[in-house]
Amino acid sequence: MFELFFRFQPTAGHGDHYNLLTTKFPDARFSLWCNGNTDVLEIEAAGFGSLEELQNEITTSTKAHLDGKIISKTYLQDKFQLVARTCCCGSDHKGTPISPIIQRHNFMRIPPLVLAGGWEYHRLVGYDDNDLKGLFRGLDKIGATEVLHKKSVSEGMTDDAFLLSLSSLFGQLTEKQMKAMISAIEGGYYEIPKRITADELARKQGQPRSTLEEHVRKAESKIVLAMAPYMMMYARVPENPLMNKTKAAGATVGARIMKQVAMQLAAKSRNA
Repeated sequence: MFELFFRFQPTAGHGDHYNLLTTKFPDARFSLWCNGNTDVLEIEAAGFGSLEELQNEITTSTKAHLDGKIISKTYLQDKFQLVARTCCCGSDHKGTPISPIIQRHNFMRIPPLVLAGGWEYHRLVGYDDNDLKGLFRGLDKIGATEVLHKKSVSEGMTDDAFLLSLSSLFGQLTEKQMKAMISAIEGGYYEIPKRITADELARKQGQPRSTLEEHVRKAESKIVLAMAPYMMMYARVPENPLMNKTKAAGATVGARIMKQVAMQLAAKSRNA
């Protein structure tokens, strides 16, 4: 059993409507969840004007289906979420043009399908290398394929392919906190031994050490708290670990996490 992450660029005539839109709007990024009857489409684009133009394009294509209907639309900062009844991806409501190839070779698709710059980014779970060869032979006939990642997972252990939401892990970070964390990772701050000290990292960023360390600590705290529920599930602890108390703690782990989350939401609301 293995996980496969690849990107696919269809040749002319083999791309679906959404893929064509990413070539028309190269700064847009689409995340698509589709169950064959309903699309949930999230779009990130540069500015409200681009989103408005994209919405008009998608509305027109949705109305082309007899029973097509946009159910809801949500704007949040520079992201636009659209939910449409009836699958708009591909012809005859069967998904993207490569869906039959994926199904024919016994792969399980893990959503979402991400589209950007004319490329489709797919994440699959497969079970046999012969199926992998057949998949690539089929894809080569209709476009270009690049394997981005392939790894074996424990036989039968589907939780190894558990999907985490990137926004749930990193959505609470500010731009400064994100920049500080990426700089620390790229600089080797978290390696053992460290390749860069906090002082060196701060000088590189042109800011006081105390400021850099504050950004890094807050980012670390937010990421760990966001990961906590997944860590608890993975640990398979018989009792509820969120009800445990650590030494000198006046509240349970769960209560402290909820308090931190509430403080983050309050701060976000004040800055809105």
